[in-house]
Amino acid sequence: MTLADIGTGLGWFAGVNSLFIAAAMTFVLVVIFGKTREINRHAIENTSASIVLYVVNIAIGLMFSHEIFGFARKAYALLGIPSLPQDFWAGTPVVLTFVLVIVVKDFCDYVIHRVMHTTWGWPSHAAHHSDTHVNAFSAFRVHYLEIVLMQVNYMLLLSWLQLPHLYPALVTLVLAHNMYVHMDLPYTHGPLKYLIASPVFHRWHHADAPEVHGKNLANIMPIYDLIFGTYHVPRPCDAPMGAMENGIEDKNPLLILIYPFQQWARMLRAIADKPVRRIEPGE
Repeated sequence: MTLADIGTGLGWFAGVNSLFIAAAMTFVLVVIFGKTREINRHAIENTSASIVLYVVNIAIGLMFSHEIFGFARKAYALLGIPSLPQDFWAGTPVVLTFVLVIVVKDFCDYVIHRVMHTTWGWPSHAAHHSDTHVNAFSAFRVHYLEIVLMQVNYMLLLSWLQLPHLYPALVTLVLAHNMYVHMDLPYTHGPLKYLIASPVFHRWHHADAPEVHGKNLANIMPIYDLIFGTYHVPRPCDAPMGAMENGIEDKNPLLILIYPFQQWARMLRAIADKPVRRIEPGE
């Protein structure tokens, strides 16, 4: 069974069940923590947009996952990157290999996430930052272009490490943690704050403020931000959420989906329109 088969099989199951889990998390915020703004009109409109984007992504994934993963496997073979022997991890405790996968995967995620916060990478990632009411459902607000990049990354990583059997557990853990860190909770994780990302840590990443652009890029292990100088948690986050300053819509799924293509077209047009300086004789 390939990772494409596993991913496709998990698609509908993970999709439907994840929405129920996110709804339960929202219910907890309202009932236990008294955050009634989780169910006001602004929140509902943002959440609805996130759900629509999620359903679109699942549909695209189910239709094209085999083609995407097939192309990735061919590209991987052409690169000639050696893989570990299939029996390399024989006899190694599953817990140890799982921790290794998380450590390596999150480093790769950090690097890719940092690339997506560059000028040309940002348009594909902007969809995730478009939510002006960040909650558990914000974990689903991702452009399919970003999903392809991240999933191919996981496929190559797990293939190289010869650990594809850990993929289902990895997907489950990452998704559950991803929903958790998007919740409006005051948790910082205290002495474990550099090992396990907290809601406060990740909320700063979603703040619509210039000083935090490109900060707190690790998905699970903030120690990578600490090492590479992108860690930023000065206090509980009280800044507005979203990316309205970048001109991306927060409640219209269609405009969010076409944003990267519009943005790249504008950037290419700007390059094409840039006057070419003449080289004078003697220069």
